Amino acid sequence: MIRWLVALALGVLAAWLAYGRSANNTRATVSLQTWLLAALRAAAVTIVAALLAGAPLRRAAPRAPLLAVDVSASWRRAVGDESTFVRGWRQHLADSAVGTLPSDAEVVLVGDSLRVSSAGDVAALLPADGASRVRPAVDRAASLGRSLVLVTDGEVDDADALAEAPPGSRVVRYHTSARRDLAVADLALPVAVSGGDTVVATVTLAAGGVATDAASLQLRIDGTETARTEVPALAPFASTRLSVPFVAARGDRSALVQAVVDWAGDVESRNDTLGVAMEVGDKPSAVFVSTAPDIDVREVLTVLRGALDVPTRAYFRVAPGVWRVEGSLAPISESDVRARAATAGMLIVHGDTTWRPAPGAPPTAARALWVPAPPTMVARAGELTRTPEWYAASAPASPLMAALAALPFDSLPPITLAGPARGSETALTMRLSKRGEPQPAIATRESGGARTIVISGSGYAGWALRGGRSREAFTALWGAIFDWVASGRGDVRAARPVPGVVRAGEPVVWRRGGADSVVSVRVVPRLSSAAVGVRSSDSLLLRFGTRYEVSAGSLVPGVYDIEAAGGSSMLVVNASREWIPRAPAVAAGPLARGVAGTDTPRLLDAGWPFALALLLLCAEWIARRSAGQR
Repeated sequence: MIRWLVALALGVLAAWLAYGRSANNTRATVSLQTWLLAALRAAAVTIVAALLAGAPLRRAAPRAPLLAVDVSASWRRAVGDESTFVRGWRQHLADSAVGTLPSDAEVVLVGDSLRVSSAGDVAALLPADGASRVRPAVDRAASLGRSLVLVTDGEVDDADALAEAPPGSRVVRYHTSARRDLAVADLALPVAVSGGDTVVATVTLAAGGVATDAASLQLRIDGTETARTEVPALAPFASTRLSVPFVAARGDRSALVQAVVDWAGDVESRNDTLGVAMEVGDKPSAVFVSTAPDIDVREVLTVLRGALDVPTRAYFRVAPGVWRVEGSLAPISESDVRARAATAGMLIVHGDTTWRPAPGAPPTAARALWVPAPPTMVARAGELTRTPEWYAASAPASPLMAALAALPFDSLPPITLAGPARGSETALTMRLSKRGEPQPAIATRESGGARTIVISGSGYAGWALRGGRSREAFTALWGAIFDWVASGRGDVRAARPVPGVVRAGEPVVWRRGGADSVVSVRVVPRLSSAAVGVRSSDSLLLRFGTRYEVSAGSLVPGVYDIEAAGGSSMLVVNASREWIPRAPAVAAGPLARGVAGTDTPRLLDAGWPFALALLLLCAEWIARRSAGQR
């Protein structure tokens, strides 16, 4: 409205300057003809000024909102008769959401992706997506200047995104009755174990909207029950974590480990089983040999066994020719140590890095060589201690960069470097007294599927002993070191899936094992798996480039054999995460107060104002000529 007032004021001013001022100067009576000329001039100037100012053509009308329908599979969890529920859900959607919106409202579907739909397609919708992401809908509504109407069951993956919803947005939540449901939410296992080792599986269970009573949990290895434990009662939407120990059977293979929950009256069976693949080998997982044991060794072993959960056997040389078993300090001969090191899947040598396993043994495919600093030089009289202090400086591009880039370099305690670490890629650099040129403290090299990492220096335990962020940095550093080495121990496969729980609807992460940056793998579903709609086999072309891991498309639930150059592996794809019960994160009601975006057509967009202004100016000119004016 302000633009029209300004345009009108300019029109009146132009009319007064053209006709009113001369009339005031002559003090003559203003004739009707002069009033007509002034009105024509005022109207023409007003329209032209309104066009230049972008004045609105009519009152603003609110824009139709953007209707986003959550079509994730969580709608269908624990509903009993699924077909009846889906029919009722479609009817409720048509009555409560689509039917109350203007006909020009845009409809989109959200879940694992955003798709444009229409109100007429609601009658055929089937909620089956493997995720509940609403961020794309919020961004689309904001870009269109529309309010957002979200229809959901409340179980949203990124509920925090709704805080950025445009003004006038709201949530329509479809309430369903709570039913009995107990699900296996997570299963954590070591990446690889040795046959005969005792392994501890950590299983997380989650309850639905009804409290659970006594239940049991089975652990199956390749379809055979290996262990069973009782599950305590859980409150609605509560979770618990159980540790289930078992002994890995001997044999070099990829084992299928499944956690299965058994609870009477459970109405949803699609979330009762969770499986992962575990590599079982005849070699011990890791052997740690130290010819100069110190506090660094103790702290690193804590990370190796604790945070990474890698079965490790450690042996210390406490005097020339005198060896002890770490922990019990039982004596052991050096020949036995060399023999056990020769069978290790991963070998860590601390101290004298020229130490080798038994003669004639094949080279270990995964090694960590740790060179500690020599004893500190004794200060002379009147001098301070000559301990050189090296501070962590940076994490250059390397296989460990992703884990080391976030280290708090400015606050880490110093270490004593033993000299530059030699390798093909530098993973961590250090500066002397935070000055001078950076020197490599950790370096990696890889050849023919064999991985070696070289660590230089002593005093890393100071990071752990300080606590706080320094201890977290210590765990991150050594966790990254051993994870990289362990993932390549004797493994010459060109590519394989990253170990862990994989679910439908989520991309599969692949890890490169060789030097090739482009790897072709063949995915073959097992006949006994639950994979439906998958061809007998499929080929994937993985383009790693300079990366060691890459994500590819998701797969339907089932067990797959992965064939690649250098060997095969196993991939277990579980049911979507949407089948796991969780408390609703979004409540029904308004999201953001305010007025939704409006559509205001401008006068400039119409053609008739130009013609009208021209006609008014022509009429004024004709009238002036008739009155004898120029």
